[in-house]
Amino acid sequence: MVKIYAISDIHGYLDEFIEALNKIDLSDKHSRLILLGDYIDNGPQSFEVLSKIIELEKIFPEQIVTLLGNHEEWFYDWLILDKPTASAFPETINSFFSTDELNYILKSNPNNFETGVRNEIRTNAKFIPFINWFQKRYEDSRYFETENQIFVHAGIDEANKLWKDLTSPEMFTNKFPLTTGRFYKDIISGHVASWEVAKNKSYLGEIYHDSKSHYFIDGDVMNSKKIPVLCYDTITKKYYFL
Repeated sequence: MVKIYAISDIHGYLDEFIEALNKIDLSDKHSRLILLGDYIDNGPQSFEVLSKIIELEKIFPEQIVTLLGNHEEWFYDWLILDKPTASAFPETINSFFSTDELNYILKSNPNNFETGVRNEIRTNAKFIPFINWFQKRYEDSRYFETENQIFVHAGIDEANKLWKDLTSPEMFTNKFPLTTGRFYKDIISGHVASWEVAKNKSYLGEIYHDSKSHYFIDGDVMNSKKIPVLCYDTITKKYYFL
């Protein structure tokens, strides 16, 4: 039975990510897993989460869709651009190195530790596969569309069916405030705490449906310690929260 799964806002929490993955069955070659972005920052294992995603893409090359969120865009700005305007989260920097490696970089760059770390990630051979992957994903679309849904990190311009032309690049990953209500396709997103949209704390770690066209996958794993999974059965056309 073909299913579409969606996960969002892993934020460096590897154990919670693995727990969510254990609920997903990709044995049917037509089933898909849509990752909605914000894989890094806040949690202690951002690099490990990214490495797990790269591994999943290799195991299921036609079944994993990896969208970037605003946190990946910030990290790309800091890491890849020649003149970065963003900064990196300390937790994310730490996840790339051992304590000894960080101490060595600090001693080598006592006046500019952040630049030393950035250069090490950019030039160290062991990070080349990640850099190549990151640059490729950065060029990918920020949404994934099916017959019935639009999967996106934050949101789209819902003025009319011309959303592909009207949505600014920033809105796909940074839309706020979020929109609820009826649209001609279901919109599945993350980006924020679902309980804030629902105005109900019971949605911490859960998925909120506005009873119309919007599904908000909770983005507050730091407090919930849970990454909910949205599942859509393409045969029955029903949603399940795992």
